[in-house]
Amino acid sequence: MVRRMFTRKKTAKKTILKTPHKETLETIEESVLDSGKDVDLIRKEIIDAGKDVDVIRESVIDSGKDVDEIKESVLDSGKDVDEIKEDVDEIKDDVDEIKEDVDEIIAKQKSLLKRIPSKLKPDKFAFDDIAQQIVGAIILSTPLAVTEEVWGLAGALDITRLILIVLVTLVFDILLIYYTKYQKVEKQNILNFIPLRLVSLLIVSYLAAGLILYLFGVIGGQVDSALWAGKLILFVGLFANIGAGAADILK
Repeated sequence: MVRRMFTRKKTAKKTILKTPHKETLETIEESVLDSGKDVDLIRKEIIDAGKDVDVIRESVIDSGKDVDEIKESVLDSGKDVDEIKEDVDEIKDDVDEIKEDVDEIIAKQKSLLKRIPSKLKPDKFAFDDIAQQIVGAIILSTPLAVTEEVWGLAGALDITRLILIVLVTLVFDILLIYYTKYQKVEKQNILNFIPLRLVSLLIVSYLAAGLILYLFGVIGGQVDSALWAGKLILFVGLFANIGAGAADILK
């Protein structure tokens, strides 16, 4: 009885000792299996990481190639800029040469213009033209102013003939100044439409005729009527105008 009890106790003790140990082993085995799975996962992650590293390496290599291409582009751009600068410098030199050529041409033109005879240049109205008109008017009107037949002809003129004489005087001046080839006349106008030279011719002609007739005692002596005096001035003024115009076109 005692032996059986002892045997049972011993068996129970062995059972108690064996049971926890087996469970521990199983736990360890499970842990090892789980660790193996974790190792597999880690291995996969390492492999994936390796692939990512390869991708990154390729990207870095491509970036390096792009950087090299950019460097080459920058170098080429620098060369282009240098070429453009050289072209600009050449253009500046060409422009300077053109300016020098233009200056030489202008100087030659001025020299040629100085050599052109004054008759070929347009005649600008000045005081010397007035002096020529006065001389011509006096020379041609003086012989007529002292002729008695002229006084009688002028006194017998009617208004129609006087108007025609004035018109003939105007037409003669216009034809003589602007349509003859004796000289080229520069256009100078009063009030933008009245030719200055024409006005000067008329004033000089009639003043010269009136002055000569007065100095020789015709007006105020032989001719004592204002109307007669006016007719005589217009009549003699026609010839004075011809003389003034002829003297004006001569240089």
